Amino acid sequence: MASHAILQIANTERGRATIVGNKILAHVANLFDDRVCQIRYNAYSCLINLAEFTFGIMAIIDTDILRILVEKLVQEQEEIILVLILRLMGMLLEGEMATDLLLSTPVLERLNGHLSARSWSIRQLAAENLGSISYNVMGKQATIEAESIPPLCEMLGDEIFEVRASAIRALASLAQLKEGKIQIYDLDKPNQIIELLFDLDE
Repeated sequence: MASHAILQIANTERGRATIVGNKILAHVANLFDDRVCQIRYNAYSCLINLAEFTFGIMAIIDTDILRILVEKLVQEQEEIILVLILRLMGMLLEGEMATDLLLSTPVLERLNGHLSARSWSIRQLAAENLGSISYNVMGKQATIEAESIPPLCEMLGDEIFEVRASAIRALASLAQLKEGKIQIYDLDKPNQIIELLFDLDE
């Protein structure tokens, strides 16, 4: 089935049900490896449309696509596709067991690597996903141990306000644990955080 057709099908309620019911998701995931950028783009866009709905999120997670997304964080070279991967990962993190499944992969190390990306969208989404992973205590502890706090703190001075906002949200989550607070204090960041109260972006 052509990637464009799959994308169109995912735009309708009946189409989404067909994709899930007929177990087409694995086929869509196979398109992540296609050499043509537009085909990969369509495949990720299809799953993003599907992930707008709870049943879609669960179906994608059950197809073991989260693990594939983690691999694509280092394999994919096109910035526009990396943005879609990070967007999809963020949506899937709303599903049950998503955090636990991701923590069994090298996701934190790979997200850390994207915090200094040239593309501000990639930096912002990487920080946002770290914040989502650290929603529960296990995620917070793992993210702290992965040494995500230093690069997130560096992002507080990013020139793009969306990046600063995502970084501060992630740090706010990590600071709920004592270890997180200590790291932020040790990096001498409280004053910079206070300065963000006067940020031009509300």
